[in-house]
Amino acid sequence: MSSISSVMYAATGQHFGTSLARSASIPEPSLLEFNLRSYLSEYTGYAKIRRAIYVGERCPALSIESYSVAFEELEEKTYDTTTYKHIAKLLEQLTGEQRDTDEWERRVSKQVKEQDTEIRGKLERAKKQVSKKDTLQAQWELVRLQQQRGLMDESVRALQDGRTSCGGMAEQAELHMEAARVSQVMGRWLQVATYIQRTESVLPDPDETVRAELAVLRAQSDFGDGKWSAAVTGLRVLSIDTASVFARKTVTPRDIALYGTLAGLAALDRDQVKQQLLDNVQFGQFLDRMPECQALLQSYYDSKYDDALNLLTRILSFCHLDPVIGPHASALKQRIRDNIVVLYIQPFVSVRMASMATALCFGSTAQLEDTLVRMIDSGLIHARIDGTTGFLIKHTVNARDAALNRVEAMHRAFAQQAELMTARIQYLEEESVRKRGARA
Repeated sequence: MSSISSVMYAATGQHFGTSLARSASIPEPSLLEFNLRSYLSEYTGYAKIRRAIYVGERCPALSIESYSVAFEELEEKTYDTTTYKHIAKLLEQLTGEQRDTDEWERRVSKQVKEQDTEIRGKLERAKKQVSKKDTLQAQWELVRLQQQRGLMDESVRALQDGRTSCGGMAEQAELHMEAARVSQVMGRWLQVATYIQRTESVLPDPDETVRAELAVLRAQSDFGDGKWSAAVTGLRVLSIDTASVFARKTVTPRDIALYGTLAGLAALDRDQVKQQLLDNVQFGQFLDRMPECQALLQSYYDSKYDDALNLLTRILSFCHLDPVIGPHASALKQRIRDNIVVLYIQPFVSVRMASMATALCFGSTAQLEDTLVRMIDSGLIHARIDGTTGFLIKHTVNARDAALNRVEAMHRAFAQQAELMTARIQYLEEESVRKRGARA
């Protein structure tokens, strides 16, 4: 069986059965008033454990504190002996202090054995009595026990086994929803999307609470897959009043603010940022929980690009420690900076690269030049670099030339259509002659 320690980090590039410990060089977040324990306290269960271990893997300065939080959560709220012992070993390596895990392991193993025997007995009796209701109830108990043990794959399989005992579509939908939640905690975004589709297939008209949770799961899945446009489309219509979604403590209002802000800056143009995020009353309630995101969006819209880039750097220093955003942090930074470069040069025919490098917080003109070369090669901007004068010069299209190009394109399209029509007529004539010959 596979425990949480070997399956929950698939999204971070780890293979099954590998060590959780990994060298990292990410510094502490530079956001004001960042407190690790306060940040992690907003989550519970394996969502909290996963985030704590993710931080410990990547930030040496916070590894002891983050692993300690994971250790405490495992001890208080789970039966996951595999991950518990592993975290204890990591803490021993970091602090030199040995932790006695034997007593807790013996006690927990005894409880697991007793509960497992009892639940499987219930399942067997319910199946003999052909009671779907009792069978489904026992199946749910088995799912919860497996989750407490960190056996996430096994819990998903148990959820799928429970479908044969469902008495209606609503019960099937709840099984699929739970499978999506488990996949969310494990960072398996393709599975999340799959189980969302299955939920909607058996429950086409869910109530408001289910609809809101599906929207959160879908948006997080899109963000985890790097689908920025789809993610921001789903996030901007969410309401902070949907308390039941956040009561599970696997995703927080602050997460929604971060996902929406970063996805929006990556996927939307300047006017769309204003309309869909800054002027959006519902999304504004999430921004109130993360003022740095509000300030970043406003600076971006107001063309205060140095402020926007400094805020972006500070926010991403925190996001590197987020298991959903972290794998995309570098790509997001490049994408957003590219968008800012495009906006900066938009009003100009030419711009001095030295001034531009200073305004956009590049370390040197050479770094800016490397970025511009990449953007020109990829077609993001249409310009050329004048190495002699140190200017970036945009390509301008003469109106007369543009009109001539359109006429030439129309002529080529007409000539191609005429050629196809001629070939079609010739084919029909030859076919007609062949049929007359066959009749004769």
